Amino acid sequence: MSTTTSGVEISAVGLAASGPDGTIFRDVRLTAPAAGLTVLVGPAGAGRTSLLLALGGRFRTDAGRVTVAGSHSAASARAHTALARARPGLDLEPHLFVAETVAERRAIGGGLPTEPALARMYDLLRIDPPGHVLVEHLAAVEQLLFSVALAAAGRPGAVLVDDVDSGIAGADLLRVWRALRELADTGITVVATATEAPRGADAVVDLPGHHLYPRGGIA
Repeated sequence: MSTTTSGVEISAVGLAASGPDGTIFRDVRLTAPAAGLTVLVGPAGAGRTSLLLALGGRFRTDAGRVTVAGSHSAASARAHTALARARPGLDLEPHLFVAETVAERRAIGGGLPTEPALARMYDLLRIDPPGHVLVEHLAAVEQLLFSVALAAAGRPGAVLVDDVDSGIAGADLLRVWRALRELADTGITVVATATEAPRGADAVVDLPGHHLYPRGGIA
């Protein structure tokens, strides 16, 4: 069975959000191409996580517009996107076993992801997390790719993943970016956040300046 799917384009125009401490991000204009890898880059406090959530219809904004798969509806954005993780708060439960995590996800998702679909994602991302191991005992790179596999196994239009390079460096970080690139190449749009951009991204948005770089990214 083919693993290809139809990724969705995600765009934002004049997007702005604020919180109790002031501006979170403002005047964001970007286009995350369908079936591409887009990376939101900036230091802690630059609004990366909030912007990622806003692009998926999961964070209230003050101004501007997000368009996902041609729709401006936040509900449509949520329906077309799957959140792998967003920190803090939206991450795998460290004290659950891998098998329990999968079972919990299926209970919430009405039986999804199916075992064959998850197995295909494990194969694509080159992971094989044992069901009897606690999530907190997986290496950081395995935890991240496990969360991506769970999100991507349902074949959403886009997968959103936060803090790619948090606690991961060197060969492990290259492995993660390679896996996300290969995921995008199957047709799923990938939008990720990091402190530095990888080579091979289709678009890189530099926060807080919000400069959009062309295909190839920066390194």
